[in-house]
Amino acid sequence: MSAASLARDVKVMGLVGLAHACSHYFHLVLPPLFPILKNEFGVSYAALGALPSLFFAASGVMQIVSGFLVDRFGARRLLLLGLTLLSLSVLGFGLVPEFWMLYPLAALAGVGNSVFHPADLAILTAKVSPSRLGRAYASHALAGNLGWAAAPICIIGISQLTNWHTALVVSGLAGLVVVTLFLLLGRDLSDRVPVKASTTFTPAPVGTVQENIRLIFNATIIS
Repeated sequence: MSAASLARDVKVMGLVGLAHACSHYFHLVLPPLFPILKNEFGVSYAALGALPSLFFAASGVMQIVSGFLVDRFGARRLLLLGLTLLSLSVLGFGLVPEFWMLYPLAALAGVGNSVFHPADLAILTAKVSPSRLGRAYASHALAGNLGWAAAPICIIGISQLTNWHTALVVSGLAGLVVVTLFLLLGRDLSDRVPVKASTTFTPAPVGTVQENIRLIFNATIIS
């Protein structure tokens, strides 16, 4: 593998990993603030616990939809859209004057979060050299876990220095900075793999084991 290939792979893994770290960071921006929010809004822990439940429910439901959208419109475009929506939602968390407003924002954040695995894995598979794919997927998972680890420290640290509003607003703005980096440095991060001219399908001769297996599967699908 050439130095240029290595540099390209590191760039792709770095940018995609950074986006994934942001996604996981945003998973945990609210739970560390629950005691503060409980006193601020006078709500129960059950009401607070419904926020991450709504977030992950929306994210889970939209995962399959995001997969189709990635295939239709491209992974880079969906990744940018998802990270922007997620960042703006977290920014909104810090600006709400009333507790109930957190619920629609949590749902929107979940929709934004749903794009990451379909988009990230599509980009890594298309752009990273096959010999480094295992390391690419591992670094992707590592980045997500680092995002989880960073969230409680950053959120509580900033809120103690300032207040919980600032902690959430700063987190949302940080996500928008990552979006800007993606726009500037990730213009070539496509999930489209060019089809080689030599890639053709040649049917197996009739009567061979390969052809018989193919016919069995075709008959199963048709039936």
